[in-house]
Amino acid sequence: MGYQLDLQQPAQPLQLGRCQVYVGTCSWADPNFVKEGKFYPRGVRSDPQARLQFYASVFPTVEIDATYHALQPADRAAKWVSWTPDQFVFNVKAFALMTGHETNPKRLPPEILPLVPEHLRDPDAVSANMLPEEIVTACWDYFAAFIDVFKQAGKLGHVLFQFPKGQAFTPEVFAHLDRWQPYLRSWPIGVEIRHRSWLEGEARDTFLGYLREHRYAYVVPDMAPMAYLPPADVEITAPWSVIRFHGRNPAMMQRRAPTNRVYDYLYGEEELRPWMQKVRELSSELDRMYLLFNNHYRGQSARNAREIALMLD
Repeated sequence: MGYQLDLQQPAQPLQLGRCQVYVGTCSWADPNFVKEGKFYPRGVRSDPQARLQFYASVFPTVEIDATYHALQPADRAAKWVSWTPDQFVFNVKAFALMTGHETNPKRLPPEILPLVPEHLRDPDAVSANMLPEEIVTACWDYFAAFIDVFKQAGKLGHVLFQFPKGQAFTPEVFAHLDRWQPYLRSWPIGVEIRHRSWLEGEARDTFLGYLREHRYAYVVPDMAPMAYLPPADVEITAPWSVIRFHGRNPAMMQRRAPTNRVYDYLYGEEELRPWMQKVRELSSELDRMYLLFNNHYRGQSARNAREIALMLD
């Protein structure tokens, strides 16, 4: 079963035994991906609906990264649901304030921004612990309304909680996830850490044990094997799994490097083939797998996603 370019033939997940393998990218509308990626036909690039429909003819899933930068309205989710075939699946990255990151308060929705105290509206970046609890809760409610559109339509893959780069192991993350259990317990949750200390010594057993207890999937990162970045260790903590391919550009370790430099990386066949073999091995243990490519610069994510899909076909 291969990926079709016919808009009348939506893309399907690959079936490996009992496991459905969803291959896709971590964005379909990144400006550079659209303009320089050579993925979209010329007449499709400027039309949001045609763009997503074309994407869904090539890949059966996508990760929404825009939700990390700004909360998205539920009616936008409804629009995307209506533009995609029944079997298409969306994976949603949690908003920055939900994962220990900072954000510009001006990015908050117009329904929430007026609740922010005046002295906190001017800074370029605020964190959740700087804001009144009712604002943070309002953000979770807004995000939940967006997620629930996909859930009700049967198009929610998982919600990604990616914690800050460089954040070493800390039980505070467990306390944070426990605090918001009323929301999390109704969603499939993937957790991505970006410091190797989470996978060392007793911390490893504690961390992976917590994920297994809650049936959260450990998100396996493929990235530059440098400094404190975590290795690409495969650990299964839920009936499903996620591998995110960030590229292996050394610029990932540079302070304030622009994202186009960080994610400017094209995997070679010799780098993808071991992953193809690993996916085949894991397919007997899992119901579903997501292979999501984040090396978006110049559309390299789409090229590599199609390459690994062909290897698995």
